[in-house]
Amino acid sequence: MSMFETLLGELMGLMLLSPIVLAAPITIYWLFNQDPRKAKPLAYLAVIGLGVSAIIATYIEIAFPWMNIAYNMPWMIIPTPSGSFTIYVSFIVNFLSRNMGLLTAWLAFIIGVYSLDYLADDYRLGWFWFFYNLFAASMLLMVYANDLLFMFIGWEGLGFSSWALIGHWYKDDDELSYVGRFGERLILNKPAWTTPSYAAYRAIATIRFGDMPMLGAIAAIGILGGSLILTPVNGVSAINWPHVISVLGVGGTVALLLAFMLGPYTKSAQVPFNDWLLTAMTGPTSVSALLHSATMVAAGVYIFMRLTESLYMAGALTSAGVEIVYLTTVYIGLLTALLGALFATMIDERKVILAGSTMSSLGFMMGVTALTPFIPQTLTVGMYVVPLAVLVAFSYLIIHALAKATLFLVSGHLIHVTHTRFNMGDWEFGKRMKAAFYAALAAAISLGGVPPLAGYWIHAAMDEVATETVSVVGYGAYILMLLASLAYVAFLSRFVSLNFIKGERPHTHEEHGKYPLMVAAYIITGTAALASLAIPFVLQPAIFISAGVDPIVIAVGIVLWIIFIIALIKPRVGNLGLITRIFERRYYIQTFMDVVLAGFGLALTLAAFYIYKGFDILFNFLIPDAFNALSRYIRSIQRGYLRTYLEMLLVTLAIAILVILIIIALLM
Repeated sequence: MSMFETLLGELMGLMLLSPIVLAAPITIYWLFNQDPRKAKPLAYLAVIGLGVSAIIATYIEIAFPWMNIAYNMPWMIIPTPSGSFTIYVSFIVNFLSRNMGLLTAWLAFIIGVYSLDYLADDYRLGWFWFFYNLFAASMLLMVYANDLLFMFIGWEGLGFSSWALIGHWYKDDDELSYVGRFGERLILNKPAWTTPSYAAYRAIATIRFGDMPMLGAIAAIGILGGSLILTPVNGVSAINWPHVISVLGVGGTVALLLAFMLGPYTKSAQVPFNDWLLTAMTGPTSVSALLHSATMVAAGVYIFMRLTESLYMAGALTSAGVEIVYLTTVYIGLLTALLGALFATMIDERKVILAGSTMSSLGFMMGVTALTPFIPQTLTVGMYVVPLAVLVAFSYLIIHALAKATLFLVSGHLIHVTHTRFNMGDWEFGKRMKAAFYAALAAAISLGGVPPLAGYWIHAAMDEVATETVSVVGYGAYILMLLASLAYVAFLSRFVSLNFIKGERPHTHEEHGKYPLMVAAYIITGTAALASLAIPFVLQPAIFISAGVDPIVIAVGIVLWIIFIIALIKPRVGNLGLITRIFERRYYIQTFMDVVLAGFGLALTLAAFYIYKGFDILFNFLIPDAFNALSRYIRSIQRGYLRTYLEMLLVTLAIAILVILIIIALLM
């Protein structure tokens, strides 16, 4: 094992353990003394643990050469019908992991700093900081893992931590933490609002629906592919994808990859598994900021990118079964992008608007990544070879993470100072909240796709990728992408306008400078979003520039600016009747999940219960009682006389002959 590999292993251990170890003191203290004033100093220790991880991620970004470096330590040997394969404690530094790790670690740290103010007087500080740091550590494990099993361990850590954080305010005693308008009802008198405790349950239930088949697919990949390693490094064999595909055939490959992709579909909130993401806004805003920027929901897209990279390196990306799954994912992703963007144009809750925005962005990332098999072009970034569609989608992931973290952090500050989760803020309010106004505007224009900021060049490259694959995937994908882009910029502008320019004047307003750490955090991320203009040109300038100077793309960019300005001036479109109601009810997906599916599940449960009770009565009561009665009858006629048995035999024989004669008569 080389010096680089040994050093990487040590750094990974320190990076993953420091957030958890340094969050332990506040957790232990909170278990025995729940006074937030005394526990608060220990929260700084938890944030220091996040800072250690961020520094290590920065060191990995700078110190290691631009090539695939891995740490592999054999852990266990699994027997298979054709031999065995080894599960490794395996970490890798490649193009995706080094940049994703850097982004994740620093955003977790900055949002952690924000949380020192945001949750200063919270009644569950120990609970929050333990699960927040476990959440960040789990994401980092998933990002750097090169073995699918270890990646799945990080994946599960994310799911468990998200349940704990979404339901953080489990008492459900503050309407400010709800999602939906309190008091409104759905069909069958079901509530249209969601409480923190129920939102946490909905999140974990939806995610588990995808995790179970995903784990089964990972096991099948290991058995058939002889390995769980995604990227072959240092002589360690990777998954033998051609063998997996040849054994399973087209239908089996489709089934295997769809089972695997159910994990990313659910965790990255693709239609129809998106509603948990919207109701997850019941958690603290700092949780929403981290969950929606570079961790939880981005995990599904990230693992899909790693899967795509692995299939590409194995030369298996263009096989028929793989292409069917990827084509399906293109349309699932871009439909999600459009529905999320349209939804966000109508909703009036700050955080839920941003959740719809995240849903839309995840759809863009998923759909563009899925175009990889249909555009074989690859690029060299440093010493890495990266498929073009993956590079474009990952570039969008970076700018989305910075902008979305900013918007959520601003939203949390607005909720604190206005005491409402709904849009509220006029021009006078905006002038008093200059820092928040600046950060929100910076994030909106950076992400919205308006020229000449980062989002424009990345959207141009996405447009280029979609255009070049039209002959294979059809015009539907391109049309979905264009419509989603137009709606996307509208709701970003609408969010800024309704909270700083054209919204209602807040009824209450606290001092702006009361939360200096919160303000500092979103100024940093908002400025980083503006500075992300450099990202496309650092990664691959020729691709983004050639796409951005296309006359049609420039025209679209101008249209996006026009839409942005119109939405600033007129952020409300009025009540559109049924359309508005459909959007406000989140396409009735919650109704379907909570009423139809839950009712169907209840009916199945009751049916199973009554079937079980029927079998129980039949085999434990009716049949035994019948045999007991027969036995008693037989004993009652057993007198020991031969004449009695002859009479019984003759009667039985007569009945048998009578039955036979009746059957013969019927047949004739």
